[in-house]
Amino acid sequence: MKPGEQLYSDHLGKFILGESVGRNGFLSGNLALPSKSLDPEGNYCPTECIRIGEELISPFPAALGYVYAVFLPWSGIVGVYVATAILILLSFLFLSLLWDWDPIYLGVLVLASPFLINGYFFPDVGIASFLFLGGSFLFLRSGTSSSWLVFVSSGFICASSAWFRIESIVFPLSFIFFLSIYRFSNIEERRKILGYLIGFLIGVGLLFGIQYILYGHPLGPRFSFNQPTMFLYPWKKWKIYTGLLIANPNRIGFFGYTPGFLIVLFFFVYYIFVKKNPFKRNSVMEISNRDLFVFSGLAAFIVLVISAPNDGIIDFGSRYLHLSLPAFVGMFLILIDSIGEKFRKTAKIVLFTVLFYSVYISFSYTQILAKYGRKTTKLNAIYLEQKPDLVVVQIRTYSQILGKYFFQTPSVWLMKEGHIKNFFSKNKPEQFQKILFVQTKASILESLNDSDPFLKNKYYHSISQALGPDFKRVWSENKEDVLIFSMEREK
Repeated sequence: MKPGEQLYSDHLGKFILGESVGRNGFLSGNLALPSKSLDPEGNYCPTECIRIGEELISPFPAALGYVYAVFLPWSGIVGVYVATAILILLSFLFLSLLWDWDPIYLGVLVLASPFLINGYFFPDVGIASFLFLGGSFLFLRSGTSSSWLVFVSSGFICASSAWFRIESIVFPLSFIFFLSIYRFSNIEERRKILGYLIGFLIGVGLLFGIQYILYGHPLGPRFSFNQPTMFLYPWKKWKIYTGLLIANPNRIGFFGYTPGFLIVLFFFVYYIFVKKNPFKRNSVMEISNRDLFVFSGLAAFIVLVISAPNDGIIDFGSRYLHLSLPAFVGMFLILIDSIGEKFRKTAKIVLFTVLFYSVYISFSYTQILAKYGRKTTKLNAIYLEQKPDLVVVQIRTYSQILGKYFFQTPSVWLMKEGHIKNFFSKNKPEQFQKILFVQTKASILESLNDSDPFLKNKYYHSISQALGPDFKRVWSENKEDVLIFSMEREK
């Protein structure tokens, strides 16, 4: 997948944030939208945004915007993805060393899970993963006689992952919990745990403090964006859970991607409460810190699922639960080793057969993402051909038509007929020579007549009425999922 073909949906929003940070001289994340003079209140913001005071803030991590802002001036969007790819390779190196280059571990992680593609395709996920795994590697590879600074640094680095994915806080917190249960009685290990805890608290305290000062909430804008469904009772979140874990009409969930991990999860519950009960002294001494890292990852997975925000409905569950993937694969190896000799061959055949399905999904997932990337490039070509003075999209996703030229032309999100009337009543149509409209053909809004998509098109008729008789339709293209047309003012 070419980086230049990934400027759509969330990816475009992160690009907009990064470019805005650079244009603000690294002093603010206030979105520098070309449409601000037309829409000062941000009611029709063409990318996801939250209004805080006088600023329009992106719900994406500000830290990610600063990373983009560093790379964009000299390497463009390509530099961001090259840097992310390098960090992913380093993440694999950490995991390879921790699992002694186990080919089964690496094979399952790369081929049968979305760890690789999620990390590359979503830079915030890739960077957060690198920081958490880097800090964990530093801790797990350090001895009890190592410097106190090493333990503090490892906790601080793990906490720093939350600057890019706020949910990653749960993973080091869960690790500390398991270390305290199984290891705190060991005086030599206690020093390590306390150092890791102090580093973690410093990192989280710094994050919470800065976000509270900037955004008025310690968890930042993303929390505010997801808050409406964050605190629903679990029995009211079944749609979120099914979308997150299995699938919904448009997306595949965590276990929908890797159903073998559902077996691993059930085994983990049995293993932790029966095989490795913390109240059994003899079993405590047999557990390595690496295994505790695995246990904590699966426990964090359960906590995140229960508290899942609305992302569970609109996105791949594997993205939100990404940091648990190394733990699932580690638990898979424990499962294989725990199977009795009598059933080992049969069980391995069953487990690896299920994993082959996930290998197929991995390749399919990549092809789907690449398909959307190519579609983006085609839409961008339409914008370059039409050269409009204003772009109006009915769904924010289609701001992708601007691509890397987003900051050259104002664009607004006018979803309903009332929005069109209100916007053009405040902004006189006469100031525009040519306006490009991108209307969705999603059945949830309206079904268009393919022979003449403008005949009974309420959205189009409201546009004609709002613009007045001076504007005529000069071009249109009826695509599979969108109807695109240009309205030009007669001279």
